[in-house]
Amino acid sequence: MSTTVWRPHQQLRLAQEEYALRANLPGFSFHDRTGSTYVSGWWQSNTNRTYEIRLHLPRGYPDEAPSTYVSYPTPLMGFDKRIEAYGTSHAMHTYETDRAGWVKVCIVRPEDWSAAYSVIKVLRKAMLWITAYECHLDDGRPIENFLM
Repeated sequence: MSTTVWRPHQQLRLAQEEYALRANLPGFSFHDRTGSTYVSGWWQSNTNRTYEIRLHLPRGYPDEAPSTYVSYPTPLMGFDKRIEAYGTSHAMHTYETDRAGWVKVCIVRPEDWSAAYSVIKVLRKAMLWITAYECHLDDGRPIENFLM
């Protein structure tokens, strides 16, 4: 486990984000604020399926994008195979995962990331990805067909 020492401006940003998270998405929380910091929580979709979403914040956050995962259920099954099996796929809005069994979701391309994004925005985009994933389950069309 690597230790992350957050600089003062990052500590302020994380405190603001934690406050906003508690107010807007109380099912999610920050973990390991002085080590490998991540945000996790449970979300129930419109189809009453439950998912765990995790964001791992890199040392360069907020100037660097967090890694975003659907960590439960595992494996996350698609229409005809595990979503993890797609690896890096534009059509499925996924990256090759670095955590066995978890799906690494593409929220935004690294070159398009901006510090204007927040933890809440990333979580909401992950929830949107899950909604599109559930549409994929209906007929097998790629997730990109359900996202704009």
